Amino acid sequence: MIKHIAVFILSLFIFTESLCASSAGGNNPEQCDYQTVTKVIDGDTFEYSKGVKVRLIGVDTPETVDPRKDIQWFGTEAGKKLRELILGRKVCLKQERDRTQDIDKYGRLLRYAWLEDFFVNAEIIRQGYGFVYTKYPFQYMEDFKVYERHARENNLGLWDREKQVQWEREVERNKSFAKTCGEVRTICPEEALKNIGRHRTVRFFVSKSYDSGRAVFFNSKNDFHTSDNFTAVIFEHDKKKFHSDPADYYRGKTIDVSGKIKSYEGRAEIIMDKQSQIRVVQ
Repeated sequence: MIKHIAVFILSLFIFTESLCASSAGGNNPEQCDYQTVTKVIDGDTFEYSKGVKVRLIGVDTPETVDPRKDIQWFGTEAGKKLRELILGRKVCLKQERDRTQDIDKYGRLLRYAWLEDFFVNAEIIRQGYGFVYTKYPFQYMEDFKVYERHARENNLGLWDREKQVQWEREVERNKSFAKTCGEVRTICPEEALKNIGRHRTVRFFVSKSYDSGRAVFFNSKNDFHTSDNFTAVIFEHDKKKFHSDPADYYRGKTIDVSGKIKSYEGRAEIIMDKQSQIRVVQ
């Protein structure tokens, strides 16, 4: 009898442990999926191993890479902040509690990101680096709205209207410099295709810039696929010769880029391997 009771208790213990393990496993959206961040794309999107893209749930930061849109106020700062927080670090990724959000139409995982007790999604909103994305309900929506209101009322980050106006004026001023292309021994980006194989100085406004990890690209158009887009390129092994974080530094500025113009996939480009090839027009 005692032996049977012991067997029953042991069986019950094993069953209980199995049940606990199951509820803590992959079927539990609250369970952490630990991943190391390999690239930050912008203020609300990043990648981990093998190029898996993750979009932060409930967060919408100003655009810097979308080919359909101009660079937006505070987008560069938001990207820098997310990079500072998570790049190269192991983060805990969690799904939405009721699984209503998992993968978006672009194939990105929709997740909450944690660094131990530090809630990344919430801090982006709390510190004024992004807006609350309310198109789809999520479990922390009301909390995020409170964080956003606090940031707005205290003029934090992108809510600082005075700095935004200054930034907008600077962008317009830089764009006006680009209109002087064709003067002072420079050519306009649209003329570059006619000068393949020649050494020229191309003056253009950096509409988009991007660090792929293998190279940094500076584009004259929002959509680099545009046939008359001009691109200046810095390969990774030469990046240390240039300004720190060149993609962020030159974005939204007018620059003169000098070198031999080449054709790549039907578009014109100059490859830069030394700092003297690039100059900010002021």
